[in-house]
Amino acid sequence: MSDQIRSSVFIGREAAVHTGNGNQIILLGETTGKDPRRIADDQLSWFRQRFLPPGDFTRAGEVLESCGTVFLDGTPGTGRRTAAWILLGELYSGSETFHELLLRDKAPYLNTSQVGEGALVLVDLSTITSEQVWTEVQDELPDLRKVVHEHGAHLVVVLPTRRVERLGADLGAYRVKITRPAGRAVLQRYLRMEGIPVAETDSAPQAAADFLIRKPSMQEIADFAALVVEARTTAGSAGGFASWCENALAVLDNHQGNLVAKDLAELRQGPQRALLLATAMLHGAHIDVVHRATAAMMEGVEHPQDERPLLERADLDTRFQEIKATPDAFGRVRFDRLGYDSAVRVHFWTHRPELREPIQKWVGDTVGLTGLETEDRDKLIKRFAEQCLHDRYRDLLLTLVSQCAKDIGNGFRMDAAVQALRQGLQHEQHGRFFRQKIYDWSRETILPRGLTQVLVVACWQVMAVRHPDQAMVRLHHLARRERGTTHAHTALVQLVGADAQLRVRMLERLVKRLQLEEWPIDADLFLEFADPAPLTAAGPRTRAPLSDPALREQLITGWSIAFQRRPYEVWRTQAERWIRAAFEEEPHREHLLDTLVAGGEQRADLLARLHVITRDLARLGTDGQERHNFLVDRVLRKINFAMGIGAA
Repeated sequence: MSDQIRSSVFIGREAAVHTGNGNQIILLGETTGKDPRRIADDQLSWFRQRFLPPGDFTRAGEVLESCGTVFLDGTPGTGRRTAAWILLGELYSGSETFHELLLRDKAPYLNTSQVGEGALVLVDLSTITSEQVWTEVQDELPDLRKVVHEHGAHLVVVLPTRRVERLGADLGAYRVKITRPAGRAVLQRYLRMEGIPVAETDSAPQAAADFLIRKPSMQEIADFAALVVEARTTAGSAGGFASWCENALAVLDNHQGNLVAKDLAELRQGPQRALLLATAMLHGAHIDVVHRATAAMMEGVEHPQDERPLLERADLDTRFQEIKATPDAFGRVRFDRLGYDSAVRVHFWTHRPELREPIQKWVGDTVGLTGLETEDRDKLIKRFAEQCLHDRYRDLLLTLVSQCAKDIGNGFRMDAAVQALRQGLQHEQHGRFFRQKIYDWSRETILPRGLTQVLVVACWQVMAVRHPDQAMVRLHHLARRERGTTHAHTALVQLVGADAQLRVRMLERLVKRLQLEEWPIDADLFLEFADPAPLTAAGPRTRAPLSDPALREQLITGWSIAFQRRPYEVWRTQAERWIRAAFEEEPHREHLLDTLVAGGEQRADLLARLHVITRDLARLGTDGQERHNFLVDRVLRKINFAMGIGAA
């Protein structure tokens, strides 16, 4: 997603006021930041500004709005996934939950229970390559559509490539094939959004034509546009559009890679190579930061110190000239050649494997440097993540997260840990790996406090945007284990409280765990989430959750365990809410009272207390005394029936 979307961390009350440059520190116990639904909408707004509708996009929107479902077909690179989110975003009114339904590893592949009331659901099937898997998934799609319809939700399915000819007749009516938008128009849209006026790019240079004739994907066009913008910045707006496109195309064709190898044959001294690599990692940062980071890199690889007197050493201007880098008028250092910084990073990572771990440690130290601006810190994390996002190197990114999270008193390092996790979580190919790692971390018995806070923010502000169910599970594990803080608990309450379907799944999860007697805190969480108001509230297209007999059975079990394991003073408050709700919510009165009484399991002491609570509430009532008396009598009748005395 967009680099413009970020989260903040979080270390203590004394740092809650923003008094200067850098990160604002927020205490998670007081606020967990922006709601994930708003974050999703912010991300979609960024895409909308740069999105050029593909062919038949309007028709796809009409099918989605009228039928609740649309199946997007199209060739790879058409921008189907982005188009899917934009289609869903057009239906967002401020209260819906975005949810990407992920394929399981085996049948049933689709978990329909994750579809919430009014949810905006994406299912991306574009990566399916097995004919058998596609056939089995296709058999599950009608049931998914039914659940989506029942919950008043909307569903966009990105179809597998070259397999849609076998889409069943019952589903074919929802299929829309989108076609590529004009590549030049997409390029121009990206350039406009970066502030380059039309007057500077209204020509059709050969380099741009050579690039577009390759029929690049929408992502490749976005990357090319970014390089054009960078070429313009490097040239100081000189040279013109044709020159910028030539330089951008040269970078894409990896012409700079050969130059790095050639230059390193001449830059043989350790200090030169350290400055080269540090400049590449901190490209665009201030000269002072690059200088200090270079010294730290030399120390990290145990390079001998320069023993010459200070006045005899080469000045920074000379040293930067040696690596063909130049500070601008504001002291920000950049290489003279476009894309050279990326080529340097790739070269060192690929051809100097012994430097990978020292680079990781150096990045962890550098993000805490005073004077390193937030934008430069984020770029450093992103550049390191680009090298790590490979099956072989992902653990180095996780090590960076752990390293930065140890320094809980340093907001810069804590924020860097979150940003590193964000890079992994939002990667289409590797996101599943990082979600699994967060799950593994969340279940560790003893987890460092700093890492716990980082995981809470990553779950609430990153995972919950598209995968709220997975975020809920991980926050539950973290809430069980946190000591001395309530950050995970607060985030879990906010996440579950915003989605009725998540609340139901959380209650079911808690009851199941309570029966295993795993964690005492689960009884408290059950009481907290068993609030009668959302359980008796019907959605636009669905009945109130309490109307479901299966859920009532779960609640009976949960109440029974809570009655037994928690003191009267703890469960009384929620029991009072249920009885008040029974007084006010006549349509659900019987369900509320039956569930409470059944939870008492014929225990005279518990049932007597429920009767006393009801009687005391009736005495406090100032209106509808007759109705209060009726409720007292109704509860007593149900208690007597539960004890085998008379009829309910």
